[in-house]
Amino acid sequence: MALLPPLLLSCILVLALPGPAVVMVGGVTFHVTNKCPFPVWPAVAPNAGHPVLAAGGFFLPPGQSERVGAPATWNGRFWGRTGCTFAGNAARCLTGDCDGRLACNGSVGTPPATLVEVSLHEDQSKGSSYDVSVVDGYNLPVAVWTRPANRSGDCFIAGCAKNVNAVCPPELQVTSGAGKKVVACRSACLAFGLDAFCCRGAYGTAETCRGSVYSRIFRDACPAYYSYAYDVAAATARCYAQEYVVTFCPSRWGDRVAQI
Repeated sequence: MALLPPLLLSCILVLALPGPAVVMVGGVTFHVTNKCPFPVWPAVAPNAGHPVLAAGGFFLPPGQSERVGAPATWNGRFWGRTGCTFAGNAARCLTGDCDGRLACNGSVGTPPATLVEVSLHEDQSKGSSYDVSVVDGYNLPVAVWTRPANRSGDCFIAGCAKNVNAVCPPELQVTSGAGKKVVACRSACLAFGLDAFCCRGAYGTAETCRGSVYSRIFRDACPAYYSYAYDVAAATARCYAQEYVVTFCPSRWGDRVAQI
């Protein structure tokens, strides 16, 4: 059987719907890149009412990239999983796990995990929107921009100035192994479940939920990310493009992160 050209293959989308598979050509391409000094298993999940992408999860060695195709009006999220082992009953990831599967098939990963949230739009005048959220916690730094590169203004969301895992308080840490290596940092909402940290109940408005000493740790390390639900200082890009770049570990400190 003849192979499809790489450019065409990158644009093919399989919808995970009942009955025969529906194949769509066109839409938007995400270039997912791993600049971490360790492997990352990127994952993709749709928001409600949007299709599951064919590339629901994959393996990405250090320095490698992969293309993911999406419809022009797709909404969903990307995140990176770390420390994955896909072998029998022991299949799982240390961070961002989705039921021990390589392809998440629409399943949202287990927090904490840094999320790239995407809302694509066909209307160039309105533009697509995207942001990076650590509202539920952090595992990896991520940067997002359009391609051709527009690394200025509202189209570029930078990575982090610090390694959050290195400054994560003990009560928020997710650790692994005998050495208790910190592999992720939970948000205060995820760790304690209190309304004041989760921006709900009496704290369910922008006026009553103003962050905490914990969200400020995330804010200081990653100023472009949403550190809590009503973080007005965070960056939401609103830029139309047919190609976007999602890069894990874009910051220089990533070169010094120990193997996960």
